[in-house]
Amino acid sequence: MKAKTDFTTNSSSSSFVVKLTDISAHQRQLIIDHPFYSNTEHEWEIQETAFSLKGRTWMDNFDMYSYLSEIGVDMSKVKWGDWHED
Repeated sequence: MKAKTDFTTNSSSSSFVVKLTDISAHQRQLIIDHPFYSNTEHEWEIQETAFSLKGRTWMDNFDMYSYLSEIGVDMSKVKWGDWHED
């Protein structure tokens, strides 16, 4: 059995939340349109609220953690796990 200590890869589900104030408008668009910009078929569900972007997947075949890092998101600002934070 795997114990989750941070983000999850190759798992049945994973989620994250990042405040809109912690990312640029360009990063926001790259996250929302990640299947196009990363050329992947393995899309995450992205939900935008008034204060955050929330991502969730049931089959974690796309490495969102690496993608967020590559587009310059400050990973200390990304919360992995439940969507309860806003």
